[in-house]
Amino acid sequence: MKKPDEFIAKSNGETIRQHTDNLIKAFDDFKCLYGYMFDEKFQKAILYACEYHDYGKASLLFQKNINNKNCLDETPDSEKILKIYKDNGFEKNIPHGYLSPAFMSFSDLKKDIGELLAMCVYNAVYYHHNRDTGINAVELKNIIESDFKPRFNISNSSYQRKIFGGYLPDECWITYAIIVGMLNKFDYYASDTHEKLPVEIDGNYNGKYLGDFVLQSLNNKKYKLRPIQEYMKNNQDKNLIVTASTGIGKTEAALLWAGKQKLFYTLPLKISINAMYQRMKCDYGYKEDNITLLHSDFISQLSESEYDDKQIVLKYDATKRLSYPYTVCTVDQLFSFVYKYRGCEILLATLKYSKIVIDEIQSYEPTLIAKLIYGLKLITMVGGQFAIITATMPDVLLSFIKQEKIPFTAPEKPFLLDKIRHKIHYEQAEDFDYDKIADYGRNKKVLVICNTVKKACEVWENLKTEYEDLNVSLLHSKFMRKDRRTLENAIMEFADNKDSVGIWVTTQLVEASLDIDFDILFTEMCTADSLLQRMGRCYRKRDYSGEQPNVIIVDDKNGYGTVYKYKEIYDRSVEFLQEYNNRCFSEKEKIDYVNKVYNAKELEQYSRDNKKGYYLDVRNTLNMCKDLIAFDFTKDEAKKKFRNITSYKIIPKCIYNKHIDEFDEAKEILTKPKKHSFSERQKAKEFIEDYSINLGNFDVRTKERCNSLFDGLDYYTFDYKYDFDEDTKSGIGLEYDKDEEEYFI
Repeated sequence: MKKPDEFIAKSNGETIRQHTDNLIKAFDDFKCLYGYMFDEKFQKAILYACEYHDYGKASLLFQKNINNKNCLDETPDSEKILKIYKDNGFEKNIPHGYLSPAFMSFSDLKKDIGELLAMCVYNAVYYHHNRDTGINAVELKNIIESDFKPRFNISNSSYQRKIFGGYLPDECWITYAIIVGMLNKFDYYASDTHEKLPVEIDGNYNGKYLGDFVLQSLNNKKYKLRPIQEYMKNNQDKNLIVTASTGIGKTEAALLWAGKQKLFYTLPLKISINAMYQRMKCDYGYKEDNITLLHSDFISQLSESEYDDKQIVLKYDATKRLSYPYTVCTVDQLFSFVYKYRGCEILLATLKYSKIVIDEIQSYEPTLIAKLIYGLKLITMVGGQFAIITATMPDVLLSFIKQEKIPFTAPEKPFLLDKIRHKIHYEQAEDFDYDKIADYGRNKKVLVICNTVKKACEVWENLKTEYEDLNVSLLHSKFMRKDRRTLENAIMEFADNKDSVGIWVTTQLVEASLDIDFDILFTEMCTADSLLQRMGRCYRKRDYSGEQPNVIIVDDKNGYGTVYKYKEIYDRSVEFLQEYNNRCFSEKEKIDYVNKVYNAKELEQYSRDNKKGYYLDVRNTLNMCKDLIAFDFTKDEAKKKFRNITSYKIIPKCIYNKHIDEFDEAKEILTKPKKHSFSERQKAKEFIEDYSINLGNFDVRTKERCNSLFDGLDYYTFDYKYDFDEDTKSGIGLEYDKDEEEYFI
């Protein structure tokens, strides 16, 4: 009888041995770059998992299904054995991972690598494919003793008691996650028969890493390293939490901190990710093919580049495998592993030998911050490193990080610009002073930021109607993607043009996403962290010495309790702002202001007294993460729960009718993917995406007004009107319906 590794593993005729050798070759290549991050026993555990993961494919049922007739002919009683599979409920298939551990000796593994690693190897092999088909101990024993024992003389049929079930302590789960995550990384790579980039792309380019090119670029410009850049460069071996002003060189500092390590740089919004990706590609002279970005629209970004279809496919595959040395992405793409779903393990395993930057952590809502904190705890437990770089680091967040005993280093004081950029004026009022906005808008760049789309549309319509001589533009999230991209480019061109004057009315969309600089900011009152982000869009890097305020804050309570759910944070933001009203607001005072608003002890006391609030939500979410039972969630469930946002793509019915032939063609391609190339499918999807709008809070009442574009993808036509003129780059977007105003927050 042949050895188990001599049987066929793939439909192309590749044997188990050949496939396994390809995994081990990928592992050897990987070790050349990052093997030093894994101790000897961990490397042995991964190797064991690679070696045995597919041995279960030697089962007679698998060989029958893959049409290995020689195996059936050579096996006595083959029909009898196949009947045993059928009698146990596995007539068509049985996941081979469930059978592969039969070929391993637990006692030998335990002696070589220890009990915990041995247990984790068994489970990594058993669960390396996320399959729904279960098997109980009796069925497992029947099949192994009927098929494997007579053919391969093995008796290891009682290993199911070693398979994890129920709650796992973090120390146990992360050990398992590293082994199965690395196994899957090499298995996915070896199973891909197309042309592919290396399993890990070397960040070394001409003897240097990206940080070296940053340093060289600064030296060529005769720039001295700023204090934040010196600090992060000199603390590459530490987890860091660094507070620093916008425009002080945080990006370069983070890239210097990365050193020779693989790096993931996270940002809150796709537009800021796209801008960072372009900056990393173009500004430092580093090899752009070693940098990628990862978010839900990243194929469209690649399509706009000089890459051809073949290069896009290569980059797409390598990016999804997390193979690049430098990746700019959203936190969603990495931190969903906190839900411990099957298949997430490759994320944590990759972060073990990586560094991760979280830029502007305060931009996330509190329950998401709690998940990030828990994720950072697990990352540090496996040996990965993080740096949080932020304009404001609220006291309450530092408190939670310390409570979780997450190791980090912070400088003695924040790195702040020695500039006075803002003089503020706060007032309670029902609305903006439109005459004042108009007066400024005739000779300055004026930015108006509203808390809701509804309010932004009303302000824009008022200014357009009452002041016909003004240049007034509108940007919010309820434009189709192609029009929103046009407007985002337009506002950046407007801000960059020194001769431009006029008014842009926007929402919190611009808080952390666009690198724009205006002369005057009018904003509705919001929470302290958002307020400072908004100020960063005005006099971004300039000194302000004017007598009149350049930041006018109107407290009309729009969004109070809805957009800004935590009323205590909003109220404290108003209360502590009064100390700085009608005077210059220094960078240090901004840090002090945020820390007063987000004082950990006072927010904790508020939650105790009221049984609700910001502090309690962070604490409860952290506790929820700690209590999660591994494998309880599917990947889709985990992704939705991570952001806790239900968002749907809607296409205005009037737009759909206007382009109905193109939509029908795109639908045909996407509903029959096997008939069309990757490039054709992506172009079809991009077409639909370009005419789509993300709509949240999608309840039954709204859904009744929608028609599904086609089954299988969440695109809907929606009977709202849509207004946008491509020539003038003007319009209200998806027109506001007063009966459904909650969809326009």
